[in-house]
Amino acid sequence: MKKFFAYIRNTILVLAALYATSLFVDIRIEGVPLNTIYDNAFRETYKFVDSLIDRIKSEPEVTQLVITRDTETGLYSFEATIRYVDKDEFVSIEIDDVVYTDFTIESSSRNIKVIVILPVEFEPGNANKQFEVTGITYLRNGAEATLDTSVEGTAFKSIDTEIVASKKISVVGISACDAGEFTITCTSWGSGVIFESDARVIEGTLGDYTEYDYYIMTNAHVANGGNTYEIYYNNAKLNDRASLEGTYTVGADLAILKLTTRASLVVLDDAQFETKVAVPIYKGQTVFSIGSPGGPQNFNTVKEGVITNLNVPVVLEDETELCQTACYAFQTDAALGAGSSGGAMFDSAGNIVGIHFAGDKENTVSSEIPMSKVFEAIDAIMGE
Repeated sequence: MKKFFAYIRNTILVLAALYATSLFVDIRIEGVPLNTIYDNAFRETYKFVDSLIDRIKSEPEVTQLVITRDTETGLYSFEATIRYVDKDEFVSIEIDDVVYTDFTIESSSRNIKVIVILPVEFEPGNANKQFEVTGITYLRNGAEATLDTSVEGTAFKSIDTEIVASKKISVVGISACDAGEFTITCTSWGSGVIFESDARVIEGTLGDYTEYDYYIMTNAHVANGGNTYEIYYNNAKLNDRASLEGTYTVGADLAILKLTTRASLVVLDDAQFETKVAVPIYKGQTVFSIGSPGGPQNFNTVKEGVITNLNVPVVLEDETELCQTACYAFQTDAALGAGSSGGAMFDSAGNIVGIHFAGDKENTVSSEIPMSKVFEAIDAIMGE
């Protein structure tokens, strides 16, 4: 094939040289001017090479579908990357079997990017929605051609303030304390989330009352800071203190506290704690974190971000001796800072997707223990 194209190239060069010569010298072959012969030969050669390129030109290929949300309009941009189709050849794109002819195109040396702007509706409880490029139509040899394909992309729901508010009420602040015989000293701070409760009616001399046991998920390194725990709920310290139910440190940094109180608190409303099946998460997905960095003065701070990495080995380089051989986590840029350990990470539908346990010094990376490990901890500590 290389020799063939070299032959074509050399032929064109020879014809070009002869044509240049004919501009200055009257050369004729059987009475026909050489430049006329050249013009005819060039046209025929061009047609031949053009048809040859069409025959060997690769079939188009859709390589990627990226879906992003415009924060101002709320609309989603569907960007399909396509190879081996020129900008002027593209006719239409089919997404989930619906044909779209209203699009913009960005072209590069080898690819084109076809962009369609669409609204997206999400099912209740879903933070993500899958879409698929199912086909394209393009021009080839002057006629329309179609290509059936299957390239998927994911649209992520934006954060809703009502959903955030409904989750904040179940996230607590934790002050780890050392209780002696006559004194109590609280030296460290963290966060946690109420995920389960039990209730019972107590017969009292002044009448019956309801007593609750609330179970709070947090980090082992938060719980290890004391032997009793003051709980801050709805930005106020409760009268009753929590005790340690147990820790789980098998590739994780988790603990469960138990708070017995008459106070009526709101347990996180999330079906995952019943099914023990974690919702899927994706790189680039919108999430928000809730925790209390620095202490009760920053109670239940919220930060929005995206998932930046999945299944990352994280080693805690401190005196806790936890995760010394790496805990596998996912990471986000919704970092809150020290004191938010044990806080919760949610997807935009309000599903809890992880428990925060580590970050970087620059406070740009937040590492989260995935829910699969959280369910392991519940089973190991509570026997469920």
